[in-house]
Formats: sequence, C-alpha cells, structure tokens
Amino acid sequence: MIDSIVAYPLDAMTLKPGLNILGFKLPSLFFKFTEGLQGNNEDVVLGEGDEAISSIAKKVLYVGDCADSIDYDALFQKAAIKRILDGFDPDRLTRILTLQSELKTIIQDEIWSDDLPLTISSSLDLKSAVSMAKPCIDASSVGSLFDKIQMVVDTAGALAESRMLVTLHITQYCDNDQLLYLHNDLLKRQMQLLDLECCDTKVTLTEGRSYYVDEDYVQFS
Repeated sequence: MIDSIVAYPLDAMTLKPGLNILGFKLPSLFFKFTEGLQGNNEDVVLGEGDEAISSIAKKVLYVGDCADSIDYDALFQKAAIKRILDGFDPDRLTRILTLQSELKTIIQDEIWSDDLPLTISSSLDLKSAVSMAKPCIDASSVGSLFDKIQMVVDTAGALAESRMLVTLHITQYCDNDQLLYLHNDLLKRQMQLLDLECCDTKVTLTEGRSYYVDEDYVQFS
C-alpha cells in the first residue's frame, strides 16, 4: 500500500488505508498532482516503504471526477478478467481452451475454403477467450454521485483491486456522514482512496487523513 506522496517543493505527506484527502489552494498545484497521479508528471513521487514507486499505473487506479461520465468497463476490465480467471477450476480452464481451439479451427477452415490470403494465430490464450464474452460492469443501480463513488469502491473490492483509487472533488458531492461511511468501508476492505480537491480551506474529516496546501505552499495537516 502507498505510504506517502510528495512533489517539490512540498514535504512528503503520509497516506494511510481508508480515505485520504489532499486540498490545494492553487489550481496549478492541484493540476500538477492530478497529472502526476496519471503518470504524466515525474515531479509527483509516491512512496511505498523505503522505495519510490517507479510505475504509477501499477499502483494507482485513476478514477477522476465522478461527476463526469465514467467508463466502468475500461476502468475495471483487466481486473475483471483476472478475477474471472482466478475463479475457474482446472477442468473449466481446460474446457475454455478446448472451445477456443474449436472456434479457431472453424474460422481457419472457412478461410481455406474461400481461398483467402489470411491466417489466424494457432496459440490459445485464456484472457482473449474470456474477453470474447465482453464482461461488463453492472451500473444499473447508480443514482446519485455518492452512488457512483460507492460503486467504484464496491467494484474494486469485489475484483480484489489492490491499487490506490484516486478521485477528484468527492467532498463536494458527499456530506460528513457519507465520507465517514466511505472511510470505514475502505478500511473494512483494506483499500486506500486518495481524493484531490481544489479548495479555499482545509477539508475537516471525522476520520481519515486530510492535508491542505495554501497559496504560499504552507502545508496543514
């Protein structure tokens, strides 16, 4: 789990399991951290233990602003396929590969019968076999913005997603009771969420971590 986050000229800020909030007075600083957590700014450094994290994508699942349209399938597709494959017993895995082989044979026979200058790979791949079924995230129950935030957490937890979730502006969409519920839910699932805010004052939490950086780069915790 990620232990810290820092960007020059700031001091490192400790991150914990559950809800963590970083608020910034300056839009430029907010933008720097937003870009960094998407892997687009090397000035933002995440720490795990005594080591700096070299690959942001392997440790961070960037969700963004839940007020925007979220492509849940793109967000969780890799984790969903991995979770499905992990649940199969050996007999089912063998059956899937057999069906994939039969399908490729049928397609290849059609290519030969029409004398087409085409070929297909003969290799078998479990991930591509599951991908053919196009597993999708069920978003039918999503209503409010809090529902969208909670669905991200629920889905990540169900798929055993180990990366830190990163959101924007959730304090604008949730009241204190909802933030407390979210924090405790994250702790129960042993998950971590980092929310970035562009705001005028420090966000006060009943529980969880909250930091604020003002226009003079003074840090408050």
